[in-house]
Amino acid sequence: MPIQKATIQQTKEILKYTLDVMDEATVGNVVPSWQKAKELIWSFLNNGGFYLVYIENNTIQGWIGIGTNYDFYTDQVIGIIPELYVLPPFRKKGIAKQLWKEACRQLNKMGYDRIQLNVFEGNHAKQLYRKLGFRDVYTTMELKGKI
Repeated sequence: MPIQKATIQQTKEILKYTLDVMDEATVGNVVPSWQKAKELIWSFLNNGGFYLVYIENNTIQGWIGIGTNYDFYTDQVIGIIPELYVLPPFRKKGIAKQLWKEACRQLNKMGYDRIQLNVFEGNHAKQLYRKLGFRDVYTTMELKGKI
C-alpha cells in the first residue's frame, strides 16, 4: 500500500515544502513565514497530530495531516485535516482522494464521526473538498482598509 503513517524523517521531508504549501493554500491572503508555519505545524503535531504519506517509487508524492480539535459550537472533539497536499507533478491522479479515504478511515477508527478542514476562498482545492463530500459549515468574512 503506498499510504503509510509518516516517519520522523518523512515528516522532516514534508516540512521542507511548508512555505510552498502555505503560499498555495492561502491564495495570497497570508505572507508565508517560517514563524507562522511553526506556530501552525507544531501546534498540530504536538497535540497528537500526524501525517499520512503517499509514496510511490520511494518518492513522497503527497500527504495529509490528521489531528483533533475542540469544536466550541458543539462541545465535541472532532477530527481535523489541517493539510492535504499533492506535489504538482503528481496531481490529477487520484492521490488526494486516496489520502482522504485513508484519513477518514483512521479518524473513524479513532472514534471520530465528524471531520473538518479550513480552506481559503479562491483555493482551487475547495472544489476537490466538495467532491469528497465536505460542505460549507460557516464562513469567515473580512472587511479591510479604512473603516
